[in-house]
Amino acid sequence: MIFTYIFVANIFLIFIDATIGYHAAPSITMLAGADSAGEGAVRGVRRLLAWVVALYMFFNCLAFFDQRLWLLYFTTAVLAVDVTAQLVIVRKMMNKRGR
Repeated sequence: MIFTYIFVANIFLIFIDATIGYHAAPSITMLAGADSAGEGAVRGVRRLLAWVVALYMFFNCLAFFDQRLWLLYFTTAVLAVDVTAQLVIVRKMMNKRGR
């Protein structure tokens, strides 16, 4: 029963991660050292984001259907760290722009 709850929670975390990542792509490219957030760099980060989301979904489904609780917990932890890191990066970049 706990597998189902964690599986569904991970799906929502993946959606949140993808949404934040899509909108944070310009900030992430500027933090990486690009002088201006060029469309090509933003497009590259967003393309990378699509692959990362696909990997998260793969491991989430693998853990759920194989009933591997440790992998489900690990996927949840990685997702939580990823969402937190993206929020920190966006906040840093917004603070730099405000100064």
